[in-house]
Amino acid sequence: MKKFLFLCAVALTFAACGQNENKDKKEQRQVQEKETIVPKGVPVTPMQNVPVQPKGDFDQTATTGSSDGPVLKLEEGKPLDFSQLNMGRKSLQDQLTERIDTIRNRAEQDKTEFVYLYGLCYENGWGVEKNVAQAYKWYSKAAEKEFPAACNALGNFYRMGNGVKVDLNKAFEWYKKGANGKDDQAMLNLGNCYFYGMGTAKDEKAALKWWKDAAEAGNAYALSQMGDCYYYGIGVEKDLAKAIENYTAAADKNISNAQYRLGILYYTGNGVQQDQTYAKLLMQKARDGGMHEAQEFLDKNFKN
Repeated sequence: MKKFLFLCAVALTFAACGQNENKDKKEQRQVQEKETIVPKGVPVTPMQNVPVQPKGDFDQTATTGSSDGPVLKLEEGKPLDFSQLNMGRKSLQDQLTERIDTIRNRAEQDKTEFVYLYGLCYENGWGVEKNVAQAYKWYSKAAEKEFPAACNALGNFYRMGNGVKVDLNKAFEWYKKGANGKDDQAMLNLGNCYFYGMGTAKDEKAALKWWKDAAEAGNAYALSQMGDCYYYGIGVEKDLAKAIENYTAAADKNISNAQYRLGILYYTGNGVQQDQTYAKLLMQKARDGGMHEAQEFLDKNFKN
């Protein structure tokens, strides 16, 4: 009996070792695949020769195509389209539309998260007829309970005059409440308020602080924003490596600005190994995301 138990234990040990070995091989393969920059099957298009920027040398035209001065693209905090971020899964619109009856029921029961979602549905016309007044009503209810995302939504309403009179002071206050509640979209918008002096005094350091917080919270737009800050040295020391790191993280989340900026860096070889095939892929994604500059770049540099 003891021998039988011993043999069972040995067999289990070998099985576990085999599983660990397979797991290690699988993880190693995943790392290798992740390190592959250019997806297989992407055609290589003949391109004109361009001067490769020396590593660490900041060329102002590398991300703007202009020498008129650095242009910081201020990203606006807004809900992302989950269909782009979740590998083709249902979009946020489809998910909420399918569950509108449940959302309505829970909202009427005063469940805070659903109160906010009901406002979101009314604002966008998802599952209900679009109604700005109703959106404001439900957002306000959620904001009264200090729900951060609702505070950010009200900030947007007052900043853009969506169903209410434009009031930048109120917009700033709502963004501040949302940001203090750790809503990453509100953090990004609050940073914009400080940068532009909207509803508050201009304060570049405060702007950078909130943009950093938003980026660290995983906000894709803020990652793109920080990429611009590090590239141009806005509020921080110029750091091409950090700029590329932030652009890459944002590009992976389908932020068009980051895809465009990163595409130019790969095209010129500025701070990265020159890879014009990957640059073309990034530009195509940026174009598909609505960035007209990307199409202009493709037309100019990737002629058939």
